[in-house]
Amino acid sequence: MRESKKINAFVPCLALVASALIAPPVSAFDYSVSGFIRQEMAYKINSSQNPNSAHGNPLNGVTVTNLVPLDPLACLAVDILAGVGCINGTLPRTKARKDLDQSVDWNVNATRAEIDISTYLSNNLKGFTKIRAYYQPDVFNDYGDNNLFGVNNHGNEATYLSLSDDDYIIDLPSLYFDYSKGPLWVRLGQQQIAWGEALFFRVADMANGLDLRRHLFFDFGAEEYADERLSSPGIRASYNFANNWELEVFAQMFQPSVIPNRGSPYSLLPYQFTLDLESGYDRVDDNVNAGIRLRGQVGELGLQFFAISRHNPDPLIRLVPGGQVLAEGSLLKGPFGPSGATVDSQPFTRDTSGDFGFNSWQDWFGGTGLAGIDGVGILNTLIGEYGYIDDVFTVLSYAGFTDSFGDPRVSDIEDGKLIVDILVTGFEHPLQAGGEAVYVSENIFGFGFNYIFYAEPDTLFDQLVVRLEASYTPDKKFTSPSVSSNFIENDEWITSLTLEKYHRFSDDFPATFFIFEWMHKSESDMMGRHLSGLGGDRNHLPGGGEQDRGWDGFVFALQQPFPNLTWRLDMSLLYDLNGGYFFQPAVRYKPNGDWTIEAFANIIGADNNGSIFAPLEFSDDFTMRLTYLF
Repeated sequence: MRESKKINAFVPCLALVASALIAPPVSAFDYSVSGFIRQEMAYKINSSQNPNSAHGNPLNGVTVTNLVPLDPLACLAVDILAGVGCINGTLPRTKARKDLDQSVDWNVNATRAEIDISTYLSNNLKGFTKIRAYYQPDVFNDYGDNNLFGVNNHGNEATYLSLSDDDYIIDLPSLYFDYSKGPLWVRLGQQQIAWGEALFFRVADMANGLDLRRHLFFDFGAEEYADERLSSPGIRASYNFANNWELEVFAQMFQPSVIPNRGSPYSLLPYQFTLDLESGYDRVDDNVNAGIRLRGQVGELGLQFFAISRHNPDPLIRLVPGGQVLAEGSLLKGPFGPSGATVDSQPFTRDTSGDFGFNSWQDWFGGTGLAGIDGVGILNTLIGEYGYIDDVFTVLSYAGFTDSFGDPRVSDIEDGKLIVDILVTGFEHPLQAGGEAVYVSENIFGFGFNYIFYAEPDTLFDQLVVRLEASYTPDKKFTSPSVSSNFIENDEWITSLTLEKYHRFSDDFPATFFIFEWMHKSESDMMGRHLSGLGGDRNHLPGGGEQDRGWDGFVFALQQPFPNLTWRLDMSLLYDLNGGYFFQPAVRYKPNGDWTIEAFANIIGADNNGSIFAPLEFSDDFTMRLTYLF
């Protein structure tokens, strides 16, 4: 109800401000309407399934050994704690996940419609509205009634101005008025704010979060984040002065990023983990982000300086108590030591269906490694922050399962494997973890320049554009690889160097556009994961990715129109120095002004879990978009 009141208050405010800006009153009203209808289809070209889904778990149908019956002390411990029948031999020595025999053929098969309405109220005042409707049936077919688009931020909505359900979204990405008079320009309403010009990389583009529910960020590379960048109500204004300089400011209501829902084609969180978004958003929903940018020219050199004060739209994650309830008479139900904590205080719940929890150390360390999380570090977080688990692990330390007698902590992955199997065996069911999103405040300071180099005409270095963008965030917070409530805090630098150029190789063809980029991040990877959590797998703790030297990525892209501009070829390559790549060859055919056909392939590879592409290797697809414009 509170969210509805916000919307109802905001719309009249827009109308009042717009009325005040109209001077003098006009007797004529002009408008134009355009838009398109598009069928978007992304067909999988590999047999891999999303490992973060129930049916994509690589251990489905696989029998693994339970370490507990192989260790007499572990066997005795679970009998004492849970009475599961290990010593008498009734406890099975192996475990197997169900063989959920499902395969997904489509990543996307959706119908999209957009309508753009431009209104002309006076010479100084214009309005613009974009209405977007997106429908996708559940092509994923994961278990249960999947909710592809509903998000518990604004009621059941991801944004202030949207209406969604399990398989559709109707929203207003744009609803604003533009006022201009002389050197002053003002935009008021629902809007995107796009600063920065880097392709794939976001350095200055920090005003808005992203909506990754449709095709993640695997749309046409040349479109950058136009479809993913999230709008929210705000005001943006600029003023030109001294001929070549512009001062721009904005204030905008906080809008968190939207990650793919659990059970959707591009779910990025391990399915054994549930994330509460609403509680964290409720604590900051009234906050406003703000920024200022100064840009201009000094001779041939273009300069910009910016500062943004915001709540980070990308959620940080911490574990929360799970409210686990056990049957009366279970020794695991009560406290084990001086903390007095009971089982409902710990962040796990039992998955009685057996389909959605982790049931072995292979499951645990495989999932945490893929997600960029430290599987042993989480065990120590449980010890440090949950008295119940601390008490249990202290009891286990007496049998030598932890670092030392009376010390509940674990530092060795082999000890961690046995303890995970003890926990799962003791609770007698696979376990699910629970966490909540936290949105933290931060300040970002940045600068950039661009310069055009001239050389001998028609050579590769003539009219070469060089751009640099850099940002600095002091005391930036990151989700801890151990998912602790104590977030990692480090200063972070992000830089992007771009070289771009149009070059004509033949008089018969239009010029080819080239772009080369290098991005460096000092503390996190391109997905925002702290480097210290990267590189782990079932048998290795995280190696930290590139934590000693930061994260580096390279982009090379080109665009080649054909004569008459009916055909166009595109190619984009993003390479992660941690050992991964994203390659997108594309073709665009536009036979007339009404129809456009676009086809491209997304080909993804990763050498190990240190790469940003390790969780996404399953998603190779061939995409076709058939668009009718009106």
